[in-house]
Amino acid sequence: MSSESMSPYQAPTSDTQGNEPMNVGTSPIPKVFGILHLVFGGLGIVFGLFAIVGAAFTDKIQELQYSGYPDEMRDRMMSAMQPVYETQKWDVISSFFSIVLAVLMICAGLKLVKYRRRGLKISNIYSALSVIHKLIAIGIVVVIKNPAMQEVGKRLEEIGGEQASAMGMMTGPVAVVIGVGTAIVMSIYPILSFFLLNRIQSRGSLS
Repeated sequence: MSSESMSPYQAPTSDTQGNEPMNVGTSPIPKVFGILHLVFGGLGIVFGLFAIVGAAFTDKIQELQYSGYPDEMRDRMMSAMQPVYETQKWDVISSFFSIVLAVLMICAGLKLVKYRRRGLKISNIYSALSVIHKLIAIGIVVVIKNPAMQEVGKRLEEIGGEQASAMGMMTGPVAVVIGVGTAIVMSIYPILSFFLLNRIQSRGSLS
């Protein structure tokens, strides 16, 4: 028998093993963020549409909000809150942009759950635009909404009464803290997804 012949019971040589593909392991991160993108994207569309619809019924909401006040007080309260209502156009614009971001998240999510490299590109675009959106939102709160809320505070204090005076003192600072804080918290996810999805192991799992 030739020395080159191989017994069926003989272990494969290193050459034979070298021809077999190596299993380097697939990172679960793209699929996890793909699922999260789909969930958050769906919620983003729902909340964005809800905000736009709500802005369309601002007058009705105002009437319900102050329906328990006497007629004269109701009119004065609605007049005092007018500067805030005038800033709602920025909320509508922000909501439209949020829907665009949500669509990008869904498109990226659908690709990432299948480990497609295009999903990473779309996700990176989403992350960049999302952070820009949050920075603009902070700017709107500080430059536009804060002065409006301060004006509302002054008007409420002029109306008088313990409740109105308390509302006037708290309106501006609370609005700024909530607005800026919300924008910062909501920036965490796009930043986190950008860094984790662009890690070498995560990118290497995409095709």
